[in-house]
Amino acid sequence: MNQSALMTRQYIDKKTGEQKIINSVSLKLTDGIDTFLGEITGERAVNCPKFDPTRQYRVQCSMAVREWNSQQTGEAMQATTIYVDKISMA
Repeated sequence: MNQSALMTRQYIDKKTGEQKIINSVSLKLTDGIDTFLGEITGERAVNCPKFDPTRQYRVQCSMAVREWNSQQTGEAMQATTIYVDKISMA
């Protein structure tokens, strides 16, 4: 497991048009076979402890798939985001 530093990025709220800020921490997670990137967002990211890569953790995640059409090619595109919901020591 690898963990990024706390990151802050700006975005525009689609409903209000307001500029907002989101905090996030990215995690590279593996079970020894499969590897994926997960993200902790919001206050949980701000309060996220530094995890020990030598320890084993259980992770519960949720996944969101976003679809859009490429402005350049018109081709249908998809992006999958994995959100880390819970982490505990194994």
